[in-house]
Amino acid sequence: MSLEHHASESIYAAGKASPALAVTGATVAGVDLQTWVLIATLVYTVLQVALLVYNFIKDRLKEEK
Repeated sequence: MSLEHHASESIYAAGKASPALAVTGATVAGVDLQTWVLIATLVYTVLQVALLVYNFIKDRLKEEK
């Protein structure tokens, strides 16, 4: 097997393991998974609202010109 094949297998294995490692690391750090999901949901919702407001204002300014 070539070195490139081993490198791609290692990257693939790391990609598969990263979500589990992130959850384990957050749990060990004292933050449970439910809190992280809540934080991620709140951040996503705020970003979606901000994008909606930005597009609305941008469209209104185009209409006024």
